[in-house]
Amino acid sequence: MHIVNIMHTVKRTTITLREDQHKWIQEHHLNLSSFIRERLDEYIEEHE
Repeated sequence: MHIVNIMHTVKRTTITLREDQHKWIQEHHLNLSSFIRERLDEYIEEHE
């Protein structure tokens, strides 16, 4: 078994959410950064 660690440079950015979205994220303990990175990777892959 090989374990590969990949280092990525990350950048901070700000997004704007509706109040109801923010509340839902807080109530469900969603890691928004991780969620967005995963979804964005999927979107990019679909549109390349």
